[in-house]
Amino acid sequence: MKSKIILNILIVYFLILSLVLLIQLSSKKTNAIEPLPSEITAEDKLKNSVVLAIDSPVVIINEKQFLIDEKDSTLVPTIEDGKVYIPAKLLETAFGADITFYKQTKETIIRLDNKAIVFSNNGTSIEIIDNTSEETIDIDQEAKIINDRFYIPLRSFADIFDKEVFYNNDLIIISSIPNLFDPIEELDTLKELEKQVKQLPIVGNNENLKYILKNQEKHKESKTDLLNIQNLDTMLQQDKPVIIKKTNNYNIYATKGFIEVYFVTQDKKEIFSFKVEKLNNNIKDIQITNDRFIVSYVDNNTKTVIYDISDRENIKTMEIIENNGNFYKNIIDDNNLYMVSKINVYEDKHKLPYFAEYVYDNDVMIDIREQNFSLDKIFYFPDMNDSQYTLISYINLYEIDEPLYSGVYLGMGENIIINKDMIYVLTSNNDNNNLYQFKATLDGIEYIERQFIKGEFEELQIDEEKQFIKVNLKDKSLYYDNGLTIR
Repeated sequence: MKSKIILNILIVYFLILSLVLLIQLSSKKTNAIEPLPSEITAEDKLKNSVVLAIDSPVVIINEKQFLIDEKDSTLVPTIEDGKVYIPAKLLETAFGADITFYKQTKETIIRLDNKAIVFSNNGTSIEIIDNTSEETIDIDQEAKIINDRFYIPLRSFADIFDKEVFYNNDLIIISSIPNLFDPIEELDTLKELEKQVKQLPIVGNNENLKYILKNQEKHKESKTDLLNIQNLDTMLQQDKPVIIKKTNNYNIYATKGFIEVYFVTQDKKEIFSFKVEKLNNNIKDIQITNDRFIVSYVDNNTKTVIYDISDRENIKTMEIIENNGNFYKNIIDDNNLYMVSKINVYEDKHKLPYFAEYVYDNDVMIDIREQNFSLDKIFYFPDMNDSQYTLISYINLYEIDEPLYSGVYLGMGENIIINKDMIYVLTSNNDNNNLYQFKATLDGIEYIERQFIKGEFEELQIDEEKQFIKVNLKDKSLYYDNGLTIR
C-alpha cells in the first residue's frame, strides 16, 4: 500500500517537473526569436510608417512609393511661418481617410479613425468632432489654403490622431513609434530614405500602367523630327535619285540600293562625296558631321547605323543600335548622339523596352551588347502627358567602344530638348507645367531637378546662343540656365 502511494507521488512529481521544463524551453525559444531593440531593422521600423519630405510630391507608405496626389505633382508638404503643413489629400492617400465636400454648408470634412476634421471653406479654422467621446474640439492652429488646396498643420494632425513625428532635415516620418531613428547612428539610412522620397520621376509599377490605361486618352501621333519622305517606294520606281535631305553643306539622295551624299560648294555645285548601302526605304532620320554619318530606319524595330566617313574612299560601319520603340528623334550635341524612341502602352501592353548594340570593326561584327528593362528599372513622370514608354540613349560618336548609356521613362512627355549634356523635359497639364532637368553622365542618365512653371505653355526652345532654356508661355517667355535658375 505504501509502495503504491510512493509510486503515485513520484509519477505526479515527474509530471510537474516535465511541465516546468516544457514551459522553460518554450519561454527560451520565444525569447530567442524576439529581436532586441538594437536588432530591429530599418524595414521593421518603416512598416506602418509614412515617409515624406518638404517640397516633394512623393510619399513612401509601407516601403512603397506613391504620389500624394497622382493627378497633381505640385501638391507637396511645405513650411510656412516656421510650421510644417501637409496637404489634406495626404490623409486620404497615406491613411485611407474619406474626404467630402458639402456644397450647401461650404465645408470640407475628412473622416478618419472615428473622428472628423471639419474645414470651413470660407476660412481656415479647424474643428475636430470625436465620435467616440462625442465631443467637439477647436484647434488653435489654423489651416492654410495654398493654390486652392487645403493644408493642415502636421503637428495638429499628429496630436489629434496620436501619431509620432520624426524630423531629419527635410525628411519627415509619421509612425506610432517614438524616437523612431537615431539621427547619428542611422544617418546613412536616413539619407537614403530622403533620396527615395525626393526622387522624381518615381519607379514604374503596375499601378502606373493601370492609371495610364484608365485615365489617359489614346495617344495621338507624335510630332517628330522625321524626314519629310512620302511614297519613297513609288518615287524610286522611276529609277531616279530622290533627294531626301538638304543641309547647309550637303544634299542627300536615295536610290534603289543606296544613300548618296553630295557636298555642296559655295557656288551651289554638287560634288559627289560618298554613298552607303540603304537598308530599307523607311528612313526616319539622317545626321552628318565631318567624320560621322548616322541613318535611322524602322522595320519591326528602330535601327540606327553609325558610319565612319573620315576616309570617303573607305566608309566603315562602326555600330548598329537597335531598340523596340518607334523612332521619335535623334539629336547630336557635341560628340554625343542622343536617340529618343517611344513604345505605345495601349498597343503594346506587354512589350518592355530593350536595346541591342552590334559593334563592328572593319565592317565585321565583333560584339553584341543587350540591355533589357523590367518595370522596376523604368521611371515614371507623375504629370505625364503621353501614354508611352520613352527610351532615351546616348553614345559618344568618337568612343564607340564605350557602352551605350540609356534610360526608360513612362509617360515622359513630348517636349524634349538637349543642350550641353543636359536633357530637358517639359510636361504640361492645363496651366501647371514642370520643367525637368537630367544630365548625361558616365553612369547613365541622371535626374537633377524640377522647376514648376505656372501659365499657358506654348513652346520649349534653346535660345540662339545655346546659353539658356527658353519656355514660351502665352503671355511671356522665361529663361533658365543649366541650374534651372530663372533669368
